[in-house]
Amino acid sequence: MEDQILAGILHSTVTASPGNRFFQLFAPLKLLYRALEFNQLKKTHGGNTVELYIAQSLLADLPPALQQDLPTPALVLQAGKGDVYSSSIWLGTEPTYTPLHRDPNPNLFCQLYRQKTVRLLPPNLGEQLYLQVQVQLRLQGSSRIRGVEMMDGEERKVLHKAVWQPELPVDEMCEAKLDAGDALFIPEGWWHSVKSKGASGELNGSVNWWFR
Repeated sequence: MEDQILAGILHSTVTASPGNRFFQLFAPLKLLYRALEFNQLKKTHGGNTVELYIAQSLLADLPPALQQDLPTPALVLQAGKGDVYSSSIWLGTEPTYTPLHRDPNPNLFCQLYRQKTVRLLPPNLGEQLYLQVQVQLRLQGSSRIRGVEMMDGEERKVLHKAVWQPELPVDEMCEAKLDAGDALFIPEGWWHSVKSKGASGELNGSVNWWFR
């Protein structure tokens, strides 16, 4: 019965937006478990794996037992006002990817499982790069308000090329490679893009806290 419910959720989401490659949906955590099982079968018998990413999902929405495994770091509670603005879990099948964007609050990003690479730009250079892409695509948009266009379409492609096509970071761009157990502080307003290192269809996990 549970698998039928999951299949129904996926079917209604995909059929509602024919031709799209990126879909947003709300579903039980078991959907990720099933995706990992499917990918393991594909790796054994051949075929394409599926990409599924639980992105920016509130820690408060996790089952209590999982919340207890992710206590707020003392560094976050002792920094600034000690006010945790929000926190999120990031779980997905590799490759995972978050396009270039910026956050309105300081961010402590922690890698839980496998590896991720983060490229960062200071506020002025990130804004400059974003505006250059907007001009190139003849678009008008706000760097503060981002929608689905950052996840699919031409803006995503051009920003990805600008950030990741150079084999090494350019100019004042910084790069951090995170293994499980590593943490990265991202200052308020710094632009950043995140991607997993593997492309195997296996699990990759991170967690972060925005604070003030």
